[in-house]
Amino acid sequence: MSDNAIYDIRSILDDMRQEYWQGLSVKTESQEELIECITFTLGGEEYTFETVYAAEVIRVPKLVKLPGQSTLIVGIFNLRGQIIAAMDIRPMLGLAQPVLSGKARIIIIKGKKFTTGILTEAVLGVHALPLEQFEPVVKSVDSSAREFLRGQIKRGTEMSMLLDITRLLDSPALVVNN
Repeated sequence: MSDNAIYDIRSILDDMRQEYWQGLSVKTESQEELIECITFTLGGEEYTFETVYAAEVIRVPKLVKLPGQSTLIVGIFNLRGQIIAAMDIRPMLGLAQPVLSGKARIIIIKGKKFTTGILTEAVLGVHALPLEQFEPVVKSVDSSAREFLRGQIKRGTEMSMLLDITRLLDSPALVVNN
């Protein structure tokens, strides 16, 4: 091999490296910041929150009622050896409480302080939603519910409300008296 061949290879590799790094640093305008959300129904309305808080979705198991507890806690259940409280947050959001059907599910949520399950009427799926398309919550939404909402987005023909799960889980209404 001659020195010229080595020089050409190095220059080619340098050019390729430079192109590679330029490609990484240039952000195209068409890229949208998406958040992956789980979408479900509560009180006949569509709600969503980020999937990073959802551990899993399960069918509603047999719930054991606890006497003297908040009406938000509809019961407890055993999930692979862990006792989980099932909560119905519809009253916190000022929503109607239709009877649950066979489509009802519990979304297991892992918060900073505890793991719980949120009772839903149905889980509609996981969707990547564009962050910049979220709008502020309309004023017609119940004021008690507004503190637990981060925004709303039109998803097809439905308006979906983005829940603030951390604020919801930190709510004093969810604290169980000892």
